Amino acid sequence: MNSRLTRRDVEFEASVGGYFTEPSALMVALGGRDGRLGSSELELPESIDLQMSLGEAVRRRRSTRSFSGDPVPLRYLATLLHAACGVTAGPDETTGGIALRSTPSGGALYPVGVHLAALNVSDVDRATYVYDPRDDRLWQTGDATAVDGVLAAMASPDEVAMVGNAGVLLLLVARPWRAMRKYGDRGMRHVFLEAGTIAQQVHLAGAALGLGTLDCAGLYDDEVHAALDVDGVYEALVHTMIAGVPA
Repeated sequence: MNSRLTRRDVEFEASVGGYFTEPSALMVALGGRDGRLGSSELELPESIDLQMSLGEAVRRRRSTRSFSGDPVPLRYLATLLHAACGVTAGPDETTGGIALRSTPSGGALYPVGVHLAALNVSDVDRATYVYDPRDDRLWQTGDATAVDGVLAAMASPDEVAMVGNAGVLLLLVARPWRAMRKYGDRGMRHVFLEAGTIAQQVHLAGAALGLGTLDCAGLYDDEVHAALDVDGVYEALVHTMIAGVPA
């Protein structure tokens, strides 16, 4: 209800208009330059150039609930992450100095980040990480204890989704005010739309790679926030995906 837009909303128009100034354009271009995002960094291998047609990927996409327990190759994970929100153009003069990503974002503000709990990924320690799209790398944010905390926060039993046999949990964590500062309450819609687009990209890339993927809303939010060490207000979980080798 609060995100409905009405005519002659002067506050909304002034807020949006303020982003068309030179200082605001520079601020947007600096998005994603957060410096160190964790305790250590992991360079990702080059992602796979997916050759499957879009039509075929759409046809093959299915929700997978049974996983084999085999490790997900690191290059496959890199491909999923690049499809989710990797940089595909810029930053340069043609993009207004903005590093454009594989998924659209309202005002190119990119409020949704991809965290992950690595359960069984080749050459990756069992830990939590956050993806850095600008440098195409992972930053470690927690150890195996943090992974256990995320798993303990799952509300769905293994009979519904065999999370324990999956390779990775992708945790979409948003900073809502990055969008709401410009768009007000309307910005929350942009956050959820962006999260949905990221999820669809992961599904399609997973289909092309032969991986199984599953959307999952069955988590206790406060417990996940504690495991990821985010406050749940200015940074909060908005969606979760499970990925792994299908059984």
